[in-house]
Amino acid sequence: MDQEQRDHSNNDQDNVIIARRVLLLEERLDRLEGGRAGRGAGAHPAWPLALGCAAIVFGYIGMGAPMHPYQYLFAGLLTVLAHHRGSLRAPKGAWLWPLITVNFLNLSLFLMIVLGGGLRHPLAWFKTPAVARNAPPENGSWYRSMVPDYTVQWQSIPGFSDWSVDVTKVQAFLLIATLAGALFRFQGFASITALALLIISIPVYLSFTWDWVVLFLVCGSVSLYLQSRADVLPHGTRQ
Repeated sequence: MDQEQRDHSNNDQDNVIIARRVLLLEERLDRLEGGRAGRGAGAHPAWPLALGCAAIVFGYIGMGAPMHPYQYLFAGLLTVLAHHRGSLRAPKGAWLWPLITVNFLNLSLFLMIVLGGGLRHPLAWFKTPAVARNAPPENGSWYRSMVPDYTVQWQSIPGFSDWSVDVTKVQAFLLIATLAGALFRFQGFASITALALLIISIPVYLSFTWDWVVLFLVCGSVSLYLQSRADVLPHGTRQ
């Protein structure tokens, strides 16, 4: 009888030790996944809204307004996906739709850095010399009216110099190819397409006022960070 009681007591102690170890492992996993960091109260919605509005102003000054429909299309998809998946906090009351609007405009401006090529004329520099006759002045001398005046001018070639290409479509194709290569782990292909996207975007980057663009990136990133949630679990998992 005493031996059975000792065995039962030892089993209880072993179960308590195992339970404590399992609880400790669960706490460590929660900390690694960031689950406990995101369960607290977030910042007041006025802070991300104010930073988002400031970012919109900075981005408009530094880059201008988005002009291509692709920028609004991808920004709308990202905004809907972020709120649908719960990646961004949904504040209660009248703060929800203003924040959604600000996030949409900020993402549209973010995409101008990647998809801001627009319509370009890469052969506009190609011109040919042509001799043109200048009109005589009305109050000039009789010599200027009798002897024609010719000058050499550089003129573009119709159908060639005015050829245009939509760089935004090329950037969108390269961006999708880069994301697909990264998704299927084709690292070499993804690196090549990302490099091509960077090279084709260099003329666009040179047209930006980067003093304002940096302020836009900082304010926009902080605004999204204040709305983010760290307790979002991957798809298909449960708490």
